Amino acid sequence: MTRMWGIDPQLLCDQHLLGEHTEMHQAVGTLRNHPHGEAIVRGHAERQQLDTSKLQARHDDLADELERRGMTHDSPMNYEDTQELGSINPERNRANLRNRCDDCQNRIETMETDSTTN
Repeated sequence: MTRMWGIDPQLLCDQHLLGEHTEMHQAVGTLRNHPHGEAIVRGHAERQQLDTSKLQARHDDLADELERRGMTHDSPMNYEDTQELGSINPERNRANLRNRCDDCQNRIETMETDSTTN
């Protein structure tokens, strides 16, 4: 499933960070290369899992976080949106991640604790 979490990349565990980065490339590849690419992406957009107007910026934010964590990023992306399909709900996605991934939950709780103590 293609999903754009849309939350601060620092809050994502390594698995979700890498996964979302891969999915940004998959979405662009689907739009560019699949004969039904727009319809496929539109389905994810309608379920608020993807916002094509944010693909490039989100990819770049994820790539920056990969590099900040010492991971190699060698898959640049050059995408200009011409359709602006979809929207995402970062707060709902944040809650979803907290419930489905212990590592993400720990990262989120640590950041929340840090922000309230500063």
